Amino acid sequence: MDARKRTMRLVAKHGCFVLALFLAYVLQTMPGFLNFFGVKPIFLVPLALCIAAYEGAFAGAIYGALAGLLWDIAAGRVTGFFAILLMVCCFLVAVAINMYLRNTVVNLSLLSAGVLLLLCTFDFVFSYLLHGYAGLVHLYFFKLLPIVVFSAFLTFAPWLLTRKIVQIFAPPD
Repeated sequence: MDARKRTMRLVAKHGCFVLALFLAYVLQTMPGFLNFFGVKPIFLVPLALCIAAYEGAFAGAIYGALAGLLWDIAAGRVTGFFAILLMVCCFLVAVAINMYLRNTVVNLSLLSAGVLLLLCTFDFVFSYLLHGYAGLVHLYFFKLLPIVVFSAFLTFAPWLLTRKIVQIFAPPD
């Protein structure tokens, strides 16, 4: 395969990843979509982690920063809060998958749950706890933790999507 075809495959693959991130952003911000008992999943984090697991540390960090910026926009937080945290988490997940773990849906679901718990806890501490709002225990245990569990449970969909994109654009042997 010549260099032009390889470049076109690479551009198409990363274009699909960017489109998938924007689709996840749209689904995450769509009112009422997959809303069960007031719990709405976060789609950007599992997708960014799945892309990081398949693409490696550098590309994973870039996609993590992009997904974090989209999450900052969706959540109305300070621009860069989730971007920096998710970039570091995607880098660490890519290194962990590359060196220690197998790239399976169970491993990525557990890693996704851990990363979501970490990010949501940081957001909870800086957005609610430091301001001294009332009813924070209820908010953390009955709103935030179900979001983490629900989002981690739905990690199979971004994992399958990422795997399919990687398989479609893999160079022929």
